[in-house]
Amino acid sequence: MRIFVFGAILLAAVFLFGEDGRSLDMKSLDISSMQERYGPFAAARFRYLEELVESLKDSDDMTKLEKVNDFWNGVRYGTDPSVWGKRDYWATPYETLIKDRGDCEDYVIAKYFTLKRVGFDAKKLYFVYARVKGKNISHMVLAYYNDDRSDPLILDNINLKIFSSKDRKDLVPVYTFNGELLQRFADKSAGGLVKKELIVKRKWNDLIERMKRFEP
Repeated sequence: MRIFVFGAILLAAVFLFGEDGRSLDMKSLDISSMQERYGPFAAARFRYLEELVESLKDSDDMTKLEKVNDFWNGVRYGTDPSVWGKRDYWATPYETLIKDRGDCEDYVIAKYFTLKRVGFDAKKLYFVYARVKGKNISHMVLAYYNDDRSDPLILDNINLKIFSSKDRKDLVPVYTFNGELLQRFADKSAGGLVKKELIVKRKWNDLIERMKRFEP
């Protein structure tokens, strides 16, 4: 099991689960159907996403990271209550594009699955829950580990440029997880960890099921 040092802070816990997401990718789209169902602006966003994915097939990893990060950061920010009428909702990438609005979890989810589409090993991509220094808010970012010895690169919707974790001193990591690996956090004694694992697993599995059912 990996232990992550992120911005010189040791992560509190690592949750790794969700084999059913291993081979899951976003489906190819019928753009004309999208336009009929959701209008020309939504269809244009889907079209550009497909063009972006195609254009990145032979690009280097840093170009892929930057282009995917920029694309999804172009979506407008919106809270779950205002967009979905729910306190906490993890939207699929398609739902985020249809609404053209999302919160930090939605940005990370969309970047994660898009990076899978352009060839990244999902086992190198981790969802990181963090606290933002000086603000009483929770936040989620996507961390990319090139190898076990490197500092992760952070894809974020607050700081739009990609930086190494050591340069993101504004973030205090709390825990991280990856949906592709069948590993479990071994120490069940620490207060609250079991409950947090169950909550995150439930949200992840619900997200995967909605992605499976989605029919453009």
